[in-house]
Amino acid sequence: MSALYTLKAPAKINLLLRITGKRADGYHELVTLFHPLPAVADEIQADLAAAPGITLSCQHPDVPVNNGNLGAKAAAGFAEKMGISPSWHFELKKNIPVAAGMGGGSSDAGTILRFLAERFPGCPEDELLNLAAALGADIPFFLTPADAAGRGIGEKLEYIAPLPVPPVLAVFPNFPVSAAWAYKHLQKMTPHQQAEEELTALTDAPRRREFRRAAELCANDLEAPLFAKFPLLRELRRELLEQGALCVHISGSGPTLFALFEDSSTQHNAAATLGRPENLETGITIMECS
Repeated sequence: MSALYTLKAPAKINLLLRITGKRADGYHELVTLFHPLPAVADEIQADLAAAPGITLSCQHPDVPVNNGNLGAKAAAGFAEKMGISPSWHFELKKNIPVAAGMGGGSSDAGTILRFLAERFPGCPEDELLNLAAALGADIPFFLTPADAAGRGIGEKLEYIAPLPVPPVLAVFPNFPVSAAWAYKHLQKMTPHQQAEEELTALTDAPRRREFRRAAELCANDLEAPLFAKFPLLRELRRELLEQGALCVHISGSGPTLFALFEDSSTQHNAAATLGRPENLETGITIMECS
């Protein structure tokens, strides 16, 4: 049996991200709606018959390798929990922008955890979830990347039936933003009850094909300071709206913008417009996600 496997680790956006409180331990309580983007995914080649130990390599200069990488930490945690003496190597090809609010590192870790749990059965699902949550708040979502409401710090998941989300265009502006910076500069929080009502409405509207209403309900409490600090984000938002986007928001802690469109033709045209040479010179990455 082959010991080489190829894994896909998808990106995500947060159609809704409301910050509803701050806990004593410094983490923030939130209500969010995760939506996976399988069209944008990291690729991981897993070798389960490598040299003794756990190693991880990556061609991207900004991605830590070996035990500095979330994916390697996830593998090490799983091996320890299961009493395995691993001989594993993971080769990571980054297609999701780094520190972009699209869940790249978390997706890599969640994908590796799920893969190992399938190859080495016996880890109860609740223990796998606890292992994922201990590594990062978004990682439990990537164990099973499907439309889900997230609560707590994002680790309490309620999976929902797949949402008929309209075409999505994601634009990464070629600079990273740390989650710590975004939360440090949070300007306002949303009452929990309001956030829950918005979540319910946002899950209902697409099922009725009310995409304009769904777009109106998308929101992100972390985005205001990003738009205030970075003029490029404001300019990209303006241009996307001029090209017919129903809404434009930051995903997660940013700085990636996502835009919803009524149809794929308008989405394609917007991507082509943003892809003009003068824009590409800034290094922006344009991703047609659905």
